[in-house]
Amino acid sequence: MKKKTNSDLIKKFLEHLKNDKEKKLSAQTIKTYDNISNNLPFNILTSQTTIISKLKNTYNNPNTLSLYLNMIILIRRFNDEEHDKLIKFRNSLSDSIKKERKNNLDKMDDTLPNYNKIKEELDNLSGVQYLINYLMMNNGLRNKDLNLKFVKNKPEESDENLIRIKGKTVLLNINDYKTEKSHGEKVLKINDSKFLEELKKLKLTDDDYIIPMKNGDKIKNITTFNDKIKKLTIGNLGQNRLVKIVIKHLLNNKQFDKLEQLGRDRGTSMSVLLTSYNLENGNDQDKKEEE
Repeated sequence: MKKKTNSDLIKKFLEHLKNDKEKKLSAQTIKTYDNISNNLPFNILTSQTTIISKLKNTYNNPNTLSLYLNMIILIRRFNDEEHDKLIKFRNSLSDSIKKERKNNLDKMDDTLPNYNKIKEELDNLSGVQYLINYLMMNNGLRNKDLNLKFVKNKPEESDENLIRIKGKTVLLNINDYKTEKSHGEKVLKINDSKFLEELKKLKLTDDDYIIPMKNGDKIKNITTFNDKIKKLTIGNLGQNRLVKIVIKHLLNNKQFDKLEQLGRDRGTSMSVLLTSYNLENGNDQDKKEEE
């Protein structure tokens, strides 16, 4: 019997998931799985010892190792193959991942501008650029959240992200975002006079996108949209770095209520904000070790 290739195994696994409504995978995850299957220097169903040895010799980054192991474990479990040693190896990577995250945050902290600098630049922006950077810095919104359609009235049902004006308030209904399954629709109210003024200046009509394609349609390609967003961010920093700068500022000034609000608006738990997005995380740990 011909041995199944990694591509065969992943294809069958993905077909299985397509029929499982509770385990839907994003297009990006499917693409990642395909890329992994093409790069693995071994068959997924080979012995666990061989897999661990090959992974260690091929990849140094603990995050990469963990990503590959997650997929391999899922597929072996689906094929009723042993995976206990792989799980144990993946769990052992936890400390390495935390250490690498700390080091990366420390390095980033040394190169990023401070909050006062980016706040000053924000105040000098206008138009779409002001709106985008404002929403990142004040509400922690991700790129995907910012694919906004302007509407005069909220429709009864929509799977898109909407922005509208109601009196002196700007309302956002975010339905399509990273953590929508666990957080549901996000409704944001913005009572900022400049934000309202800059939105009105765009003179958008019903169903216009604030960042459209040349023909006015919605940008559906994730890479294209992300590239456009990054070019609009202050100093081309991108939303991830901007949010990290804001979180550091809020922590340093003990503005915990604002931090909680940013987490709610972003759809991110406080624990994740304080680990993955906290530039002070590594520094605090260094202080503890010194003490």
